[in-house]
Amino acid sequence: MLHARKITGIKEVHAIIGGFHLSGKDCEERIGKTVDMLKKFKPELIVPMHCTGWRGAFAIANAIPEAFVWNSVGNLYAL
Repeated sequence: MLHARKITGIKEVHAIIGGFHLSGKDCEERIGKTVDMLKKFKPELIVPMHCTGWRGAFAIANAIPEAFVWNSVGNLYAL
């Protein structure tokens, strides 16, 4: 997200959709830092995908419940 802001010059973030690579024991220590950073962007929509893992996804859901959407086959996102 920081890189996207840098190369586009656009500061506002509407949606963050993707895998955050937080799945597995080796990645769990990054969950809190990642969630803190995601909150700073104040997204209107945040959709963590498979490699975020269930612990990461639930941490994001608890921290940003108003923007969180559980990704599933068939979901449609109109931006």
